[in-house]
Amino acid sequence: MLENKKWNKNHAASTAKLIKLVSVSPFPLPASYLDFLSKSDGGEGPLAVQPCWLILFPAEEVADIEESATYHEFFPGHVVIGSNGGGVAIALTSDAERKTTVIAFDTTNIDLKESVVLLAPTFEALLAMLEDDVSPAKSVLGNVGNDVIS
Repeated sequence: MLENKKWNKNHAASTAKLIKLVSVSPFPLPASYLDFLSKSDGGEGPLAVQPCWLILFPAEEVADIEESATYHEFFPGHVVIGSNGGGVAIALTSDAERKTTVIAFDTTNIDLKESVVLLAPTFEALLAMLEDDVSPAKSVLGNVGNDVIS
């Protein structure tokens, strides 16, 4: 999944945390997202596109944000799963056909037409936008000493 990508991973999410997250989500979460959390419960790394940095929150934090309805008033229907660390939220959203996409929005601008932009058509596509890890040491030594998940 993240093989050969620059990604600082966290430890895997527990089954209990994943179950809680699924139970509070207003729509079915993508299997690829839940699979990702089961290997790396959040983490961060550089994106090759704007907003240039991706921080994915741990499952428990995403569930807490959803339960507290932090963004519901101004950004309804979006499950915030991370940020860029500088005021841009990264969220999953689902349409009437239950197709889930990844969006980014400026948390300081409540005008959805101005603020919300499509970041990736799928969660897998979002991960594909992470910068490649092409360090010389990695090409010689493989994944020795790197926390890379696949």
